[in-house]
Parts: sequence; C-alpha cells; structure tokens
Amino acid sequence: MLITQPLAAALHADSHGHQEERVRAPTKGERLAASLREAREVLRSAERGIGQGRAIAEERRALADLRRQIAALDQGILHEFDGIEARLRERAVPGEIVARHHETVAAYREEMRSLLEDLTGIETIESEGELRDRIERAERRLSARQLERSQHPFDPQQLPHGPQRPNPDNLPREGRDGFLGAGLLDNPLAQWAGLEGYTYDLLPGADDPAYLDETIEIRLSPEIRAKAAELNHQPVEIYHWVRNNVEWLPTWGAVQDSDLTLSAQRGNAMDIAGLLVALLRASDVPARYVHGTIEVPEDRFRNWAGGFESIEEAMDYAASGGIPVTGLIQGGRVTHVRMEHVWAEAAIDFLPSRGAVMRGADTWLALDASFKQYEFLEGLDVAAIAGIDAQALTDRFLQSGAVNESEGWVQGLDSTLLEAAQEDARQALEACIGQMHEPTVGEVIGGRKVIVREEPILPSGLPYPRAVEGVRYAVLPQALQPRISFGLGADILGDPLAQTSFPWAQVNNARITLSFRPATQADEDALIALLPEGEITDINISQLPSSIPAYLIQVVPELKVKGETVLTGSPMSLGEELAFRYSVRDPVHGTRHYPNKVVAGSYLAVGVIGGSVAVGSLEEAQTRLEQTRDILESENEALLEGLTREELLGDMFHAGLLGYFAQYLALGHLSALTQQSHFQLATSVGTYGYVPNVTYFFGIPRSITPGGVEMDLDRVAHVSSVDGQGHETWKNFNFQLGALSSALEHAVPEQMFVTPENPGEAVSAVKALQKASQQGQRIYHITPANQAEALPHIRQNSLTMNEIRAALAVGKEVIVHTDPVSVPGWSGAGYVIFDAETGAGAWKIGGGGNGSYSETDLASAGLSILSVVADLASFLAKAGVALAHYVTAIKDVSNVLAGLSAMLTAYLTYSATGNPWSALGAGAIDLALTVLSGYLGAIAFGFLSGFASPILVAIFVALLVAFVISILKNWILGAIFSEFDRIMYGVLNGKLYAASKLEANRIASIGKKALHGSL
Repeated sequence: MLITQPLAAALHADSHGHQEERVRAPTKGERLAASLREAREVLRSAERGIGQGRAIAEERRALADLRRQIAALDQGILHEFDGIEARLRERAVPGEIVARHHETVAAYREEMRSLLEDLTGIETIESEGELRDRIERAERRLSARQLERSQHPFDPQQLPHGPQRPNPDNLPREGRDGFLGAGLLDNPLAQWAGLEGYTYDLLPGADDPAYLDETIEIRLSPEIRAKAAELNHQPVEIYHWVRNNVEWLPTWGAVQDSDLTLSAQRGNAMDIAGLLVALLRASDVPARYVHGTIEVPEDRFRNWAGGFESIEEAMDYAASGGIPVTGLIQGGRVTHVRMEHVWAEAAIDFLPSRGAVMRGADTWLALDASFKQYEFLEGLDVAAIAGIDAQALTDRFLQSGAVNESEGWVQGLDSTLLEAAQEDARQALEACIGQMHEPTVGEVIGGRKVIVREEPILPSGLPYPRAVEGVRYAVLPQALQPRISFGLGADILGDPLAQTSFPWAQVNNARITLSFRPATQADEDALIALLPEGEITDINISQLPSSIPAYLIQVVPELKVKGETVLTGSPMSLGEELAFRYSVRDPVHGTRHYPNKVVAGSYLAVGVIGGSVAVGSLEEAQTRLEQTRDILESENEALLEGLTREELLGDMFHAGLLGYFAQYLALGHLSALTQQSHFQLATSVGTYGYVPNVTYFFGIPRSITPGGVEMDLDRVAHVSSVDGQGHETWKNFNFQLGALSSALEHAVPEQMFVTPENPGEAVSAVKALQKASQQGQRIYHITPANQAEALPHIRQNSLTMNEIRAALAVGKEVIVHTDPVSVPGWSGAGYVIFDAETGAGAWKIGGGGNGSYSETDLASAGLSILSVVADLASFLAKAGVALAHYVTAIKDVSNVLAGLSAMLTAYLTYSATGNPWSALGAGAIDLALTVLSGYLGAIAFGFLSGFASPILVAIFVALLVAFVISILKNWILGAIFSEFDRIMYGVLNGKLYAASKLEANRIASIGKKALHGSL
C-alpha cells in the first residue's frame, strides 16, 4: 500500500529534509477526534490494570486531563456547528439538509454528555466496583463507535505478493468424455446462412455466422481489421505473422482479448488462438477454437516453455500458470509432456494450394500459432566480468553494522559498499561491451528469439500429436474464462449487496473507476453551498473550504467501466466507509475474495491486469489526458460541460496503474534473465486514487479534509521458476519480486506528480524500511519462536501491532523497524509479513494518511470537491484559474506516459535478441546495464546466496531495489526534460546526489529520443 501527498508525491527520502514542509495545523475537529482516541486507549489500559489487580492512579490522572481537554474542544465544536447552520440558512439549502444537521448535532450532544459524565465519575468515584463499571461503560462507548479510519482488511493466509503454485488435481483430460463430463460442449449448434464472396457450402458447418462473429475475446476492432488488411487478408500471411511475432506465455484461461494480444504481442494459447481467429474472421475466413490434449517431446517442451534445463521445472512452471500437464515416463525419465491446449481451426481452401489461393473452403485446417521453438542466447557472464566476490562482499557488508542473529535484528549496515560494487561492475561491463564488435541484444543480456518459419503455404497440420481432440468453440465457454466480480455494500454475512461480474478479457487493461456522486439534488445543492460565491481567483485555491461537513451530504457509490456505470450502491454519508469487494475466479486455482473499505468521497481507479500491459493502452491513456488538458485550457463552456470525472481523474489514475504494472513486468523480466530464472505476471488487481481524510465523532463522519493519493494492490500474482537452482534461491527470487513491487508503489506517483518545482515525498514498505535504516533504527526479523523477546522492542501503533501478532499466530514471519518514520501527511511503520517457505509477502505500511497536507495544495482542496460534485461544469467555471495547477499536472503525467511507453517498447525489444545492442537507445541500455551489472542482477545473484537469514535478504533487497527504481525514474523523467542544463537528482539509499551536467545532458537526450519514438 502507498500513501502520498497528491500532486506533491516524493522523489527523495531524507534527501529533501532541507525543504520546507507545508503542514497545516490540525482543526478543532481533528484535535477532538485524537483526544477521543487517546481516551479510549487510556480506558483500555485502566481496564487491564484493574484486571491485573494493579493501581490505576496514573490512568485516572490522564483521563482527568483528557476530560478537561475534550470539554474545552467541545465548546469549539458546538460553535462550528452553529456556523455551519448559519451558512446553510444563508444559502437557503433544502430543509432536509438542515434537518440532517439538527439530528447530527443532537446525537453528538448526547454522546458527549454521556462521555463527560462517565469521565467525571472516574475522577471522583471511590467505590472500586462502581469505578470499574464506569471505566467499562466509557470504554465500550468509545470502542463501539468509529473514531478513525478502519485498518485495511488483511488475511495473513492470503498474501498479496507471491507465486502461484500448481493445483495437483489439474491434470489433462484423457478422452473426449472428460471434456463433455466437465460441461465443455461444442458450440454453436448448426445454423445455416448465405454468405457472399468466399464460399463454404462444401464444408460442413463453415457457413455458420458464429464463425465470423465478434466475441468478448475476439474483437473485430479497427486495429484488428487494419492488421488483417496489412496482411492482405491472406490466411498464409496471417498465420505466419502471428506465429513468428507473438510470444507464448505458459498460463491458462482467456485473459486477453485480440486487441490486447495484438498490441502486447504476447499471450497464452487461448489469447494467441483468439488473435489468429480474429484476424481470420476480419478477413471473412470462418475460424474457431479447438480444445484438446496434445503430446510434446520433452526437449521441445522445455524449449517452448522458456528454455528450461529441467523438464520437471518446466512442467511445474506451466502447471503453476494453470495448464493441465503431466509427464509421460519411459525408461525412468519423462520423454513427453501431455497437456491440454487450445489452437485454431479455419475454413481453408486447402486443396491443392494449401491456402495460397482462396476460392472455396474444403478443409477445417488446424493451425497453432502459439507453438514454436526458440534460439536461446546466454548473454554475458556479468559476475565473471565484474570479478564479484560475493562472499567477501557479504562479509564486508555485515561487518559494516551490527547484526544480532540470536535476537533477530540488524542495525547501521553501510549501503555505500553496495554502491561501490555496483559501480565497479558497471564499469567492467561497459568496457567489455565496448570491445565487442557490433553486439546484439541477445549477446549482451541473453534471451530468446523465435526460429522463424516463412512459407508460401499453410502447414498441413499441427506440429505435435493430438492425444485427444476434445471440443470446438465459436465462443469460449465460461469454464475457460477467468472472471472478476465487484461488489458494493455488505450484508450481515459480509456478502455484497450489489454485485456484477466480467470475463477477465473484457476488462483487462481497461479504465475502471469507483466514485461517488451526490444522492439527490438536495445533496448537490448542499455541496455547492459550501463553495465560495463567484469565481475562485486564487491560484493556490485558499478560497476553497479546508473541510466539508461530511454528515450533511449523502452520496451514491458508482462503479464504471470505460465510463459506463455498471454497478450502483445504496446512499451513504460522505466520509462513511463502503464495503467494496472484488473476487477473482480462476478456472484452475479457484475463487479468492479481496474485501476493502473505501471512504465515501474517494475517487479510485481499479486496475485489472493479466498477462500483459500493452503499449497501446498507455498511448490511449496519454491521448485522453491530452484531450482533457486541451479542453481545460480552452475555457470553452460547451466543452467544459461535457467533461466527466472519468476524464478529469479516472484517466490519470488509470494511467498510473498501467505504468505500475508495465514497469513491474519489464523489471521482473530483466531480473529473471540476469538470474537464469523465469517470471511472468498472473492475474492481478489493485486500486489507485484520491482518498480524503475523515474526522469521526462517536461514529459520525463529522468532516472530510484534504487527503492523499493511495495505491493499494491486493493481488500481484506471478509465476516463477529458478530452473533447478534450489528452493532457497526460488524463495529469495519471489521475495525480491515483492520488494520490487513495493518500491514501484512509491515510485509511480513520484514519476507522475513530482517535479523539481513541486517536490514532496511518497512512502511504501521499502521506503519506510529504508528511512528507518538511515535513522539507525534496529530492523527486526520476528518469528513465532522469538516474538516474546522481539515484540516489546517494537513501538508501532496498536492496529499495526495487532496485525503483526495475527500474522505470527498463523506461522508467518515479520520484518519491521522499531519506531514510526514520517513523511509529510503520514507517520507509521513499513513492515513485511511473509511466508518463510515461499517468499510470498505483504509489503505494508501502517498508520494511513494523517491529513497534515497543505491547505493550498490543489490536489487536496480541489480533489475533495472534484471527486464528488455532480455539476462539474459549474465547479470548473468557478475554479478555472485555480485549475492551472491541475492542467500542469496533466501535462506532466502525459509526458511521463510517453516515457513509460518508450520503456515498455524497449522491454519488448529486449526479447528481439537479434537487434543491434546500440539500436535500443540510450535509455534502454542504461536500464539494462544497471540491472545486469549489479542491482537485481549479478550482485543480487551472488550476494543473496550468501544470506540464510530473511532479514538480511530483506534489508539488502530494500536497499538495492531503490537504486534500480531511481535509474528507471531518471530515464522516464528524461522524457519531460526540455533543457539540457537541468541537473538530474536521484536517490541512492536516501542520499541526495546531483549528477554531472554531462549526465543531465545525456538523460535529456534520452527523453527526446523516447518522445520521438527512436527507442
């Protein structure tokens, strides 16, 4: 999870400590809410004391002080309530809003009266029994009412960052009856229709219109039709282009539609078959899916799956991706792999030209464009070139600080040793490459390239034996479609009150938003009444209200897909928490639920990603943002009236999620390459957007105040293998991927919103651990065995401690620092809850946003209104000048998307191993060298093997990932640097360095090339 100050997210950790923090003083309401929470904790301590038979004089004195403090604040709150009522009457808001105000004030008065009465009694009562009753009654009152934002729901048995594992019951079907028994039936039933042009009357079933129709996975979009036209609508050209250009991913279930597969040029068997079928149907050639069981020789399967040395590891990798697979054993070893598979059939004029001349269909020809063989290149042995002595480096690193293995903590390790090793390795690598004659990508970083087949005819059949020819589909059945369901609200059993579901391919990479609108016109009028009259002229928007009386406004939650409302919840108070659940159903791994609590008034993008992030998705988001920017700058009333929140906010946050997963894919791929391992992204979900802060009085959402931007990724699943290097290496690789995903949680908002003119700071688990290490804190590795000794040293808030204890209770282990760390608007812990057997983990931060943001920050005050107001045109007309900051932010994000697109394009070219190394462009080379030469590469590969303790792995990974992220950020930000003399800033383990002017010029040049597509 990430929290960052909106439009002022951070670039650097302690390096910006010299900058003035724009922190506003807490309001009376926030001070009262804090006092109520403190009273609750003191009452709980008093209860424990009475139960233990000890004196509670200290607690009674503290409660007496708190009573006086609360009583004084209460007078100020009542005065604020009077001011709100006067404002409502002055603006003539509907009577129901005024009545709502009266009801809230009356409820508040009664709760406060009862609490103060109990606290007074605790001060004066001498009877032990009566004193105990008063303490219990006051504690129950405060504990039963919401006083702060709820802790994010978390199940330590369901860790969000981790590897999928094989389902042992998922075996390939042995006969057609196995398909039919599972409800997998041929579709469609026979239909007859006349079709013009190419004739099919001699081929049974070919003239069924279903074989030319669009489906969820088979999109006959302008892009598909353009590609089909580029390939001359010829089945021979279509088949060979898909086979030679689209990478096979060993996963199961249709997660991508044909558009996404075309753009990403990668997908699993169903995705690739869907693309092939789409291009054929767009060329008026009937085509369908075939689902069966095939047998592949073990050497060809190892090659196809990614170049594995071990057939058992290759099968395990495919099975982890969900493919039903088993080995056929002869002579005590696996000789063939039997697996379920999906391919295509097309109605082809096969005789005599084998598809070269298309006049009339005579054959349903089986075509598998996913099966291919690769040539693998090992790349440079960076560890040998760099001369890294992993053991010596490990020893020096450990000796640089304090390591107490018996108590499970480390402190003060010197990360500059890693910096020096990184630089030495990089220089050696660059020198080696410089001596090579016109090296290719594959010769430097390794990888694979398709062994291309270009023939003037179609193949006569499949390139492997069919064990079972199961069933045929014009439309894929639900049993082969991973699905995602969304639910709003919850009944007493926790089940959603309103729910909708989608096949994964329908929403993969799509813009999905969860937002709130005023429930009635009266609520809209009340919201508008809180705005100043006339135009907002202050560019720092100090005219906007710093808080909104949340209890006055009723809102309705709405879930939208591509701007269309697909689910609506029940009315609720602004600031109240909405139960929002998404559920992922996988054909192989079953269904998992991910419950969330969302503050009403938030605006969130929901990312649904599986398999790939397409360059086209990033470019589409960039185009939409630029169109919104142009409309805002035009000040054209007609155009402004047409703007929606999806265009103002949804596109920006959706772009951030795409950027996150694009970088995770690219860096995960490079990391796997450099460690002789394998990695791919599985179905993943998360949210990113604006969340206001809420002040609660006795369960009443009193007000919302400027909040922050939060990224919360409940599911970042992957498939991984280290191909026989051992379980410990596999576990460390998974842990490393978790650290990478955590670092990107703070890096993405920094990329989007931070500029030299608008600095700030973001936080993630990696960043918090990094900051704690810089401060000299001890970092503890807590296990169920040492928790009694370690937990007393951890001084984090009660919610974080409860979560840590719950994780330890079910056998998980925890890495956490001793004391809270802070960034503007947030204070708390960074901690990792992980599975010591698999490396899966939850990379978490505690505490949440505290609301200490500048009141003059557009992203705070502006988004508080923008995220809920229905009449956007009126608000934009009033706040046109104030939105200058927002327009600038859109420009920055749009430019960053150009850099991200270039990065993703470069990632795709890493797979094009035959390309000249120099053709990658400086940015891609810079990133690859950084990964190869040390961090996530050679140093990590040798260095991690020297560690047995998870805490040392965690510390090392947290330090090293930060540097890779800073290099990636430098490259992406190069796309928005227009001046050669701008000095690049970066962070290496929290220390600020200014790169030389020569380096700044080089990075700026990279950015210009990226913008012009030269990468």
